[in-house]
Amino acid sequence: MAGPPDQELKRAFQGLQGKMVSSQQQIRISESQQEALKRQIVHSRLVTKEIQSLPDSTRTYEGIGRMFLLQPKNQINQMLTEKITKSEGKIKVLEEKKSYLERSLKESEDNLRELIISKQAAK
Repeated sequence: MAGPPDQELKRAFQGLQGKMVSSQQQIRISESQQEALKRQIVHSRLVTKEIQSLPDSTRTYEGIGRMFLLQPKNQINQMLTEKITKSEGKIKVLEEKKSYLERSLKESEDNLRELIISKQAAK
């Protein structure tokens, strides 16, 4: 029969479990933010496509809060292009953050495996 659980292993398991839960939550949050940004990019591209199909004499308005501002067509296109560029940059940052979290989680699991193997070898 096995003796009482090793306290060092128990603490390591608890630490890994806490880290896994928080990392998984952060990964899910990151993924949902990426999806929201991707939807925003698709929306901005669709609006840009529609605006480009309008004649230059068409009056275009930009929604700001509860009001609409009359803006030239090219300025709205520029604003949408900037929005797309910023969203793509944010997606790259979120992907890097997600890969860092996954790598960190994997390293913790590997460290725990090494600890278990070293404890078994010591017995």
